[in-house]
Amino acid sequence: DIEGKSWRQFGPILIFKSFWENVYLLKILRDQFKPLETKFDVTEALFNMTLNRLTEPSSKRHLGLWQQSVYGIECFEGQHYYRAMDYLIEHKEPIEQKIFSQMTEHFCEGADVVLFDTTSLIYYGEGELEVLDVQHRPLLARGFSKDHRSDLKQIVVGVLMSKNGYPLAHEVFSGNTNDVTCFKQVIDQLADKFKIDKVILVGDRGMISQKNLDYLHQKHYQYILGYRMRTIPKKDRSLVLSKADLKKVRKDLHWKEVIYQDQRLLVCYNPERAVLDAKRREDILKRIKSKIKDGSILSVVDNPNYKKFLKIKGDKPKLDPEQIERDKSYDGLYVLTSNTKLSGKQIIESYKDLWQVEHAFRQLKSELETGPIYHWKDDRIRAHVMICFLAFILRTLFYKKIKIADPEASYTEVMGDLKQLHALDLKLQNQSIVIRTELKTGATIAFKAVGHKIPRRILQHIPSKM
Repeated sequence: DIEGKSWRQFGPILIFKSFWENVYLLKILRDQFKPLETKFDVTEALFNMTLNRLTEPSSKRHLGLWQQSVYGIECFEGQHYYRAMDYLIEHKEPIEQKIFSQMTEHFCEGADVVLFDTTSLIYYGEGELEVLDVQHRPLLARGFSKDHRSDLKQIVVGVLMSKNGYPLAHEVFSGNTNDVTCFKQVIDQLADKFKIDKVILVGDRGMISQKNLDYLHQKHYQYILGYRMRTIPKKDRSLVLSKADLKKVRKDLHWKEVIYQDQRLLVCYNPERAVLDAKRREDILKRIKSKIKDGSILSVVDNPNYKKFLKIKGDKPKLDPEQIERDKSYDGLYVLTSNTKLSGKQIIESYKDLWQVEHAFRQLKSELETGPIYHWKDDRIRAHVMICFLAFILRTLFYKKIKIADPEASYTEVMGDLKQLHALDLKLQNQSIVIRTELKTGATIAFKAVGHKIPRRILQHIPSKM
């Protein structure tokens, strides 16, 4: 007389609900939405969308089906989710300020070093309404695509992270905004929105321009930035970039310090990176030779990775041997510039932390499926990105906890086992019983990591009426 009624996911909601409450996201949002007179719980609707990003990313239209597959979740109508997104973006500024304060106070030991990078998110929607950014430029626009989809419109997202890898803030920019422009806006954001006056900004070489450096000096900010080697005149490169005076500090790092045009430069050489650079160049040259041979080389002359190796005269581009040799001299080299009083080793280590931002974007775009974007209204696009950012905060906190509990554990495997924890609705001789499935290894690690009690086997029991 046993009848199985339903099978719903149960594990992730327990873990991420505890983070949602313990890092004050619940309180921050409820405080902001307290004056609202709504017939539904805006904060719970936002949690649902955040949980969906973390477990089974889907469109807002499919949230109705997804929520029915999760045990212990409050269900909402589609219109409620869209309204919750609108409320979220209306209160974006104060919410971000409070999140920034909580993260820096409780997890980051301050914000003395802030890492910044950008990525592009492509747009697949068909909306015709022109969406504008804060500078009244189209938010959805074609620009340099890091997804190699220059045929599609996009937006640019910048993320600020602490040196130990916690997300602090994000901003959305027009799709044709370059990294230099983004960086200046983030500098203003730090000064105005987050009231930070002493911070070391760390950014990639795409952020650097003389205007940005001047602006940083004007704002009295310290910085560690990648430096574009090709901005050094050819006559000076052999001296500045010479490997003759490099000091070996460990197997994978040689470096020296140079003062060039009143700027402090750190010339770094990584032998392992040199091998990879050489292999990448050879792969590109093979493709170029193939395209020259079959006559299709004109189709890629605008690609900077190809163009730098070509002599272009008329309609017959050909390889440039001098440029190939010049490129070889850069193998394994990268240059940093800084106005800090940190030692050279400290500067290099701080810059190496920037990989955490790059890794963060891979997580955002793959696991959380931040893009592609289907919304076409300005506020909805920004709200979508902000929900992904909230999900990324929870994901980061959970990842850190897992590594403390078990350094060998894989986040992906732990999440996979956690998703296998289900609640089973059974009917047994007119009694309704909800039991959980058995925990797999990863799920046990998850509960241990967050200090959450393992749920009892019988979740709910409703005896039959006599």
